[in-house]
Amino acid sequence: MPTRTSSPRSARLALILRAAIAAVAAAIVTFVQDRSGDFALLVFLAFLIATLAVLVVGMILRGLTSARWALVLAYALGILVVVVLPGPAEVRFHIALLVWAAAAGIVEVASGLLDRTSVEARDRITVGALTCVLAIVTLIVSPGYSLDYFVKEAGQSFTLTGTIIGVGLFGGWAAIIAVYLGIGALSPAQKTAVAQTAVTKDAS
Repeated sequence: MPTRTSSPRSARLALILRAAIAAVAAAIVTFVQDRSGDFALLVFLAFLIATLAVLVVGMILRGLTSARWALVLAYALGILVVVVLPGPAEVRFHIALLVWAAAAGIVEVASGLLDRTSVEARDRITVGALTCVLAIVTLIVSPGYSLDYFVKEAGQSFTLTGTIIGVGLFGGWAAIIAVYLGIGALSPAQKTAVAQTAVTKDAS
């Protein structure tokens, strides 16, 4: 099947949609007080499904490349782990986050390094590197971690769990990705580079 050439409009739209999805996930994690395993799984699953939908549509409109296929499979793998993996919600969230972050991070970094001439290479490498960092930090955090502490000012005891830390890590990652992709989508340089690449490919 022949590949299609990315247009400036489709490239920017894909970045904007991914940034918006990440921003929504970050906002929910930040402002919703629930930090249970069920909440974590629900937010993470919604993020994966929404982003996968954007990736699939983008792949159809912009062309079927190996890099896009691999990223779609990485997100699909994350969804599969969330849905199929048995056990407590806290453990499922931790494992799903780790598997997805490792797979998606490696795919994005590898695709960016292998196709450095692509206008998407810098974004892929940066997002992939940040996602790999998320995987590494998630690997360090145990889902069974629990720490009870008392806040004198509030006069109340609290418990810090591995799930709370994991949700916070995911929310922090999502916030950074949202800002980065949003800036990339609104950058005139990104638009110009995509347009120049399209003209070059058409001419050849």
